[in-house]
Amino acid sequence: MKTTLTLTLIFFLLAMSLALAAATELVVNGRTIHTEPGIVVDNGTSYGPLRAVVEAVGGQVEWHEDGQFAVVCRGQRCVRIAASEGIMRENHLLLPIRKLAEKLGGSVTWVDAPPQVRITI
Repeated sequence: MKTTLTLTLIFFLLAMSLALAAATELVVNGRTIHTEPGIVVDNGTSYGPLRAVVEAVGGQVEWHEDGQFAVVCRGQRCVRIAASEGIMRENHLLLPIRKLAEKLGGSVTWVDAPPQVRITI
């Protein structure tokens, strides 16, 4: 009996750790987008690589090294985004996906399982 209970507990803990380790996907207009680095979720905010997210929604990024900001355009809509608005991971600037998508005219939803950030634009 103890062995069965122990094995059940081990299986449960292993399954939970695998579920927590599942990578968050970025889905734009129904299409899964793979980014490097991947999506980071920190304190309930999903961050994605600036260039990858913007290009996935059909936009362009112009980086201004001297001022540490980017001008991001999609169609006629352009916004200025400071590096200080994001986080750095693996030498990439990651920005809050919701904030970025909404500034470009999109909407964002979160799906729990599998973990996904969905942008519709």
